[in-house]
Amino acid sequence: MGRPGVFFLLLMVACSRGAEPETEPSAAETSDQEPVAPPKPGEMILIPAGEFIMGSNKKGEGRPALEGPEHKVQLPAYYIDAYEVTFGEWIKFVNESGYQPEGNWRQFYAIGKEYYPVANVTWEDAKAYAKWAGKRLPTEAEWEKAARGTQGFAYPWGNEWSPSKCNCYEYGFRDTMEIGKVAEDISPYRVHDMMGNVQEWTADLLKPYPGSPAARDVNFSRNYVVVRGASYAMKGGSMTLWVRSGYYPKSLFGLGFRCAKDAESAPSASREGGKLSQDHSHF
Repeated sequence: MGRPGVFFLLLMVACSRGAEPETEPSAAETSDQEPVAPPKPGEMILIPAGEFIMGSNKKGEGRPALEGPEHKVQLPAYYIDAYEVTFGEWIKFVNESGYQPEGNWRQFYAIGKEYYPVANVTWEDAKAYAKWAGKRLPTEAEWEKAARGTQGFAYPWGNEWSPSKCNCYEYGFRDTMEIGKVAEDISPYRVHDMMGNVQEWTADLLKPYPGSPAARDVNFSRNYVVVRGASYAMKGGSMTLWVRSGYYPKSLFGLGFRCAKDAESAPSASREGGKLSQDHSHF
């Protein structure tokens, strides 16, 4: 990308080992169930407590292993939004709270795009929305587990790249689109659009993983905020789900976000393993 204040870390597709697949709903497990209506904006997915494999030992050409080493992370149960926060949800927040956004989100908005992901918001904007909604931004680990599952997929659908399964540059649309429009961009936990559409802010600053061979890399000292996933403008083939991108907190570049919540605080709308547990829309 080469823009000031932006640091992209690109790695090639790799297959990671995993464990505990029984915690995730597989196609075989859900094929005999009655069809479940798709989530609504603001609805959340319960990610069960347990261990998953984070990061990768693969190295990009000429780049240090900023995503390494591959390591196991134990997380308590938590909720994460089924979709990226939409313009409809964002506008409701701005109108009701009186918040004055830092980002020029209107650059991406037009009437009729209420179900498109909000884009061009800063880190503070994203945190302000999450607080208003009674949620928070997901940690980097929470985002990656929800995207990769316990089997450690390189992409939400598996380990083989496909340009037709997410709204990245290779898809050919070259713009944001309605949330959930590309049905194949769905993780083992049934979380949508984690690969394409817009990149997403997380709660964490970019720091080296424990035992990282790149611990002294200058990018870890620049106070970048971790941003995850790819976007409609990025080539998704090299943006595997363990790739870490870093931006300054006030960066825009079309960035969006989704929210998370501790499992002890039951959200108003949630699903567990793709099965609807409550049915209340955020707007």
